[in-house]
Amino acid sequence: MSNKEPWLAVNLSKIFPGLGQIYSEKRLKGYLIIFSNIALYLIGLWLILSPGGNVVIGVGVLGMTLFLWFWNLFDAYRSATRNNNEEFEAERKQTKDPWLAMFLSQIFLGFGHFYIGKWYLALFFIVLLLIIAGSLSFIYPFVLALVAYLSYILAPVRRERSSRRAIIIALLIAISSLLPTVLALLLRTSVVEARWIPSGAMEPTLHGSPNQWEADKILVDKFSYRLLAPKRGDIVVFSPTQELQKEQYTDAFIKRVIGLPGEKVELRNGKVYINNQPLEEQYVSAQQRTAIDVCISGAQPPFLSQPQTIPPDSYLVLGDNRNSSYDGRCWGVVPRNLIIGKAYKRFFPLDRMGSL
Repeated sequence: MSNKEPWLAVNLSKIFPGLGQIYSEKRLKGYLIIFSNIALYLIGLWLILSPGGNVVIGVGVLGMTLFLWFWNLFDAYRSATRNNNEEFEAERKQTKDPWLAMFLSQIFLGFGHFYIGKWYLALFFIVLLLIIAGSLSFIYPFVLALVAYLSYILAPVRRERSSRRAIIIALLIAISSLLPTVLALLLRTSVVEARWIPSGAMEPTLHGSPNQWEADKILVDKFSYRLLAPKRGDIVVFSPTQELQKEQYTDAFIKRVIGLPGEKVELRNGKVYINNQPLEEQYVSAQQRTAIDVCISGAQPPFLSQPQTIPPDSYLVLGDNRNSSYDGRCWGVVPRNLIIGKAYKRFFPLDRMGSL
C-alpha cells in the first residue's frame, strides 16, 4: 500500500463524506459512510417535509448527518496515516503541508495563507471576503476554490510533481459549495417553501401575527398543482389578483378554496351555498356568519353581493375567520395561474405541528 496524504483525504471527505476513506483504500468504510450520509439526509428531509413527518425528529436526523460529517473528517485523516511508513510521516511533519493549507482556506478565507506564512495575501482575502459578503451565494464557491488552490501552489513544499490533482480538488470544492445553494433554490422555487402567517384571517386554523416569531409557520407545496387541480377545502397561497393590486396589495395571501370552476356560489343567511346546496364548513366557528358586511373597502358592490358563477380556471377563496377576513366575497376569484401552492403542514410552534 502506497503512502497517502492525510490532509488530502480530509479535503476529499469534506467535499463529500467517505471520499477520503476511499482514497485511503478503506473502500468498504468509505462506501458505508457515503450510503449512511445520503440515507440520513433523505430520511431527515422526508420527516421535515412530508405531511405526516415529525419535524423535531427530522431535525435530529439531520443533526446526525452533521455529526457523521465531522467524525468522517477525523476518520479520513486516521485512515490515511494508519499505513504510512515512518519516513514519509516524518518528512510530512517537517514542512508546511499544502493540503492542510487548502483545508484551512475552506474554514475561512485567508487561514491557509496565514498557515504558509503569506500574511499579505491572507489579509487581502479577508478584506475580499468582507467586500463580497453581500453577494456570497453564487460568487463565494468560486472564490473559495481559487483561494484554496492558491494556498496549495504557494506552499513552500509540495510532494506532487504536478498541481493537476489540486486543480481537481479546487473544482470539486467549488461544485460542492455551490450545490447546496442551487438545490435549496430549486427546492424553494419548484417544490416546497416555508412561510409564516402575518394576519388572523385564517383563525383558528392558522394563528397569524405581524411578529413572525409569534405566528404559525407553514410549508407550501408548490409542485402538486402542476399535476392536480386545487380541491375544495385546500388552503392555498396566492399572489394578489388584479383587483387586489389596484388596492396596492403586493404580498401573497393565504385562504381556503370554497368555490370551484363552473359552480354557482351565493350567500344566504350567513352561510355559503354551492349550486343551491348549503356548504358544511366545520373549520368555521358556529358564532361566525359569512356575509358581505366585512367588505368595507375595495370595489363596490362586493363580488358576492349577488349569486356568482365561478369562471373557468378560477377559484373562490375565503378566510376561516369570516368576521375578519378580506377575501373573495369582496374582490372576486383567484385565477389558477396566481396560486403559488397548497399549505399542507405547520412546523411551528412545535406543540401545534402537523398536517393541515
